[in-house]
Amino acid sequence: MIQIACKKVRYYLVPNTESSANELILLPVLRAQKAASGGLIVTQKYLNGAAEYAKSWPGPVTSLFEVSPLPSTDLDHVEVADDIGGHVIEIRPNDLKVLARRLQSASVVVGFLSPFEVGTTEICNRIGVPVVHVAEYTLRTEWQIIDSSGANPIVKLRRKLWAWKAERLRQYLIGISAGLQCNGVPTYRAYREICPDAFLFFDNRVKNSDIITSEKLARKTLEVQVGRPLRLVFGGRFVPMKGVLQLPRVARHLSQAGVPFELAIYGAGPEESKLRSAISRYGLEDQISIFPPVDFDQGWVPFLKQSADLFVCCHMQGDPSSTYSETMACGVPIAGYDNEAFKGIVEISGAGFLAPMGDSKKLASVIADLHRNRDRLVRAAQIGVSFSKQHCFESTFSRRVDHFKNLSRHPRKNDFV
Repeated sequence: MIQIACKKVRYYLVPNTESSANELILLPVLRAQKAASGGLIVTQKYLNGAAEYAKSWPGPVTSLFEVSPLPSTDLDHVEVADDIGGHVIEIRPNDLKVLARRLQSASVVVGFLSPFEVGTTEICNRIGVPVVHVAEYTLRTEWQIIDSSGANPIVKLRRKLWAWKAERLRQYLIGISAGLQCNGVPTYRAYREICPDAFLFFDNRVKNSDIITSEKLARKTLEVQVGRPLRLVFGGRFVPMKGVLQLPRVARHLSQAGVPFELAIYGAGPEESKLRSAISRYGLEDQISIFPPVDFDQGWVPFLKQSADLFVCCHMQGDPSSTYSETMACGVPIAGYDNEAFKGIVEISGAGFLAPMGDSKKLASVIADLHRNRDRLVRAAQIGVSFSKQHCFESTFSRRVDHFKNLSRHPRKNDFV
């Protein structure tokens, strides 16, 4: 965990009058952990996004975090102070009346489309503050995540019933919200009948300046076409929903088919021991290597641009992973299971290679075909880069802020002070 020198986190119980009614208030679904120093532990990915909002929003930007005693499973934890990256971090009041007073300074509130935000959204309606919710998971995706959890059938059934009830509340929330932003195709398609002006975006933390250049892509193209062993890669949390235990199965089928490859797996998580055991059981130690997480900007992005030919994505559900657009921005095509999020981005971008969900043998066959036809890999890389340029980090967040402005209490930019 990275530590940043910090001051004590502020506990606001009343609105800051100096920023009256022009504040962008974010209610992240991510919970913070309280550090011994008095600061909060959150993720660098979240901080980068909030700071990017602050560049385009003509007023204060504040994140109100709920606090959890347990850390999240994310891999980029940092300890922060109350004011960092151009926006302010605060602890979210638990009392709804206190929260209502705090939200009175907002021009717009951005929340996560969750049944837990029903009370907050109703309060905002009463005090005249518009709320824009961000949607990520469809009911289908939530059920898939439950199926991948390994819980017993009774527990799974109870969780699915809860998710079904939560979906009814999400639809109610959309009806009382000022607007909706959909991260990825699945939620956009699921909710656009309820909210015809829903905003579609693809989460992506690769900056425009970090997208692979045409010169480097051309050099990479020559390397791919030489015909050397495919440099396969996976990066992410080692948790069931990411399908990390599918990777050794895919690799075993590739090995049995005589496809030359090397697979680099980056990440950490509770499935690591099982992953290592599977690699050993299949005798793949010479072809698969596991590495700890690396810094996104200084390690992961350069690695993808220089040393990866194909990303193998075994996600067992349709979460709108930023991995898709970020990997394509580095000139690395993706072959993966046809979950609804990846399938949607393939349909829109024209890049990527699909295999039936959970069919490791078929996914290996798709990769084997790409090994024999390297031109398809090259073309997919080129298309993916073009798509990512349209959806780079800065452009995506700038468009999202424009959407917030249009739905705020001050819909015209020159109304802000």
